[in-house]
Amino acid sequence: MKKFTVSELTKSIKRLLEGNFPSSINVVGEVSNYSVSTLGHCYFTLKDENAQIKCVFFKRYRLLNSDYEPKNGDKVIVTGDLTVYEKDGNYQLLVKKIEYDSVGDFYKKFEETKRKLEKEGLFDTENKKEIPFFVKKVAVVTSPSGAAIKDFIRTLRKNGANIDVDLWPAPVQGDDAIPVIINQLSFLNQFTHLYDVVVLMRGGGSLEDLSIFNDEFLARAFYACNIPTISAIGHERDFTICDFVADLRVATPTAAAEKLSEYYITIGDRIDNLERRLVKEFEHNLIMKYQYLDTLEAKLLKNSPVNKIRQKIKELEFYENNIISLIKHKLSDMEKILSGLMQKIIPYNPTYKLAHLYSTIDNSLKIMTSILMAKMQNSKDKIDNLINALRLLNPENILDKGYAIVIKEKKPVGSVKNIHLEDELEIRMKDGYISSFVTGKKTWRK
Repeated sequence: MKKFTVSELTKSIKRLLEGNFPSSINVVGEVSNYSVSTLGHCYFTLKDENAQIKCVFFKRYRLLNSDYEPKNGDKVIVTGDLTVYEKDGNYQLLVKKIEYDSVGDFYKKFEETKRKLEKEGLFDTENKKEIPFFVKKVAVVTSPSGAAIKDFIRTLRKNGANIDVDLWPAPVQGDDAIPVIINQLSFLNQFTHLYDVVVLMRGGGSLEDLSIFNDEFLARAFYACNIPTISAIGHERDFTICDFVADLRVATPTAAAEKLSEYYITIGDRIDNLERRLVKEFEHNLIMKYQYLDTLEAKLLKNSPVNKIRQKIKELEFYENNIISLIKHKLSDMEKILSGLMQKIIPYNPTYKLAHLYSTIDNSLKIMTSILMAKMQNSKDKIDNLINALRLLNPENILDKGYAIVIKEKKPVGSVKNIHLEDELEIRMKDGYISSFVTGKKTWRK
């Protein structure tokens, strides 16, 4: 017989279990031992009359089911994966989704109450009171600290609805709230002359949070209210028994405020339209009056002595401008003729001839000066060339290269043949001379 370690056996059971349940399953049961860890993970037991299974609801899946928070005693449908937690050796459900059991006690009771009241006619349309179009004062039954009343009042103000709002405070969650709300609704029947509408409201929440509005006795008290009623509970998807017995059901407290503001919005629009029409009519009449005044003014100006004088003045100004223009034109023509004559007599003017002669002399001087300067430069260049040639022929220039000149009797000696023994010679160098006596000589043989 094969031997297993605890780990091997547990892993085999896990593979066998997960192999037979490869995908998510739905399990119906009652929640117990529900707890939340500091990391946000939930742990609970799902049970029925004969068995139970441990469940783990990780935080990432809880965030996807944030509209419902389970509690002990809830009958729910759990969707998850079946697995084995090897450290404890227990099988468990890794929960992905939790929702109320549609055939649970909550929905059974809801449907029973709904059928009962519907059968009695509490939902019938002919029994519903009409909501006044023009609302002056409204009673609101809700929590004074909730967001619902704040949204309601803020929307009324935004729409410019001049409605007085009286808050009839009551808790809107938990079984203890039911008798308080019933008492407030019953007491309101004494003020039918004071209020136009009663609004029962609360903001959104879980199905359990809204469950008090499914209470039969609360629904009957709401139906029995002699003042027209509006139910504004939860969100669009939420329906309660009070929604069915109300004279009007709206999705949210904000929607209730919008409904009650319709008259003021409509009146405001009508006033705006009337104002625009009046302004337009006034502007049209004003334009017509101005046009009529302009016509009268034109007629008066046309026939008035002042206008005739102005017309004559304009005619005189016209003639004056024509005469001035004609004179300017004639003067311009005369200037052109005079200018032409001046151009013709300029060559015969002695001053012009003298200026022309001066110009000719000046040009001649410039040419002669240029020729003289060129010749002087040419002579200078020739002198410089001669000086350079003389410098090249100067015998002393060769002394700078280390050579020497032999002088005998103040004359240069060009050959050894001209020198005799015991001659006194002078050897000249670039920076001085040397006196010497000939003690010997040697002639190069060619």
